[in-house]
Amino acid sequence: MAVGSAVLVAAWAFVAFLPPLHDWLRGDVAFYENWGSWLAGHRVPYRDFALEYPPGALPTFALPPYLRKLFFYYSTYDFWFRVLLLAIGLASLFAMAWALDRVGASRRRAYGALVLAGVSPALLGPIALSRYDYWPALLAVAGVAALVSGRGVLACALFAAGAVAKVFPIVLAPLALVELWRRGRWRALGEGVAAGVAVLAAGFGPFLVAAPHGLTWAVHRQVSRPMQIESLGSAVLVAAHQIADVQLRVVKSYGSDNLVGTWPDVLGTASGVVTVVALLLVYALYLRGRPSPERLLTACAAAIVAYVAFTKVFSPQYLVWLIPLVPLVGGRAGLRAGALLAAVVGMTQVWEPYRYFDYYTTFAPWLAWLVVARDLLVVVLLFVLLRALRWSDGHAEQLDSVRVPVL
Repeated sequence: MAVGSAVLVAAWAFVAFLPPLHDWLRGDVAFYENWGSWLAGHRVPYRDFALEYPPGALPTFALPPYLRKLFFYYSTYDFWFRVLLLAIGLASLFAMAWALDRVGASRRRAYGALVLAGVSPALLGPIALSRYDYWPALLAVAGVAALVSGRGVLACALFAAGAVAKVFPIVLAPLALVELWRRGRWRALGEGVAAGVAVLAAGFGPFLVAAPHGLTWAVHRQVSRPMQIESLGSAVLVAAHQIADVQLRVVKSYGSDNLVGTWPDVLGTASGVVTVVALLLVYALYLRGRPSPERLLTACAAAIVAYVAFTKVFSPQYLVWLIPLVPLVGGRAGLRAGALLAAVVGMTQVWEPYRYFDYYTTFAPWLAWLVVARDLLVVVLLFVLLRALRWSDGHAEQLDSVRVPVL
């Protein structure tokens, strides 16, 4: 933890204060500052101002003004937002260490996992510190740590809380329900479902009552988004553009740059189907094997990678979701997955945010093929994790001296 935390602080400071990188840190924080000031002024989101993010994101917008006030108005909203992300990142390292301890991971493996997670902000660059995605990622990895510790009900509650902040952690809930069923059948399953529903109701309920139209608009806005230009489906069309000069139309909407037209619509729909199929494959492979904490860690990482790989929106900050989960995977598969994660994160910083404008306006060949290669590497990462799920627990433990008990 000490080494991982030191690496994270160093990576955070490198991105936060190095002048060339610092100039790119504003990003969405400008919107967060507006929303945070309105929240501090007791305005009700979804009713008094439009907000496209789920209610669980609100604490990350609202806390920086109060932190600034607590420290006698030192510095700016941007600085305190980054400080908040650092605290969340350190908490994520603790959750990772908790999970690794529960599976009996060796010291060498723990060092590798925590150092990789710690250095990731420097690999990803300014995007890592200009979005709030570390917050739902913390809730996801905390839920995974609770799950491998045998606390399935708590895991369901944490995954639901993550979904209230940003939808993706909900794809981990089926794995938690499987574990609850294996241990306690209907009673345990009912407790997990009840905990998840209670958290969802607590998160969405007040705003559903106070501002039903605003909340409905936010949900519809997320569901109806077109295919974003960095997604795998868009990468297919970008490759076609490079090879066969297929014409692409880019439209700025829904807070991102998207491809529109017949083929983007078809591939956008197909990406949703493929995402569901990939998730079902992860669940099925986990169900077929012998239950163990190691396989559970692999299945959780695979589920999030599947969601990121095939969804029709692949914003660069989505890689933050993978940072605390993929390094938890053990064995040779874990080494391969960690190397692929580092490559994917590092490649993304080449164009995000420095050359993003050149990418979506001109589709410069070298940038276009770099995006295509990045998206394909995420699919390769998923393949590595799925392959690991098919193996016995013995293969997953080749690099660890401690055997993992079966749940």
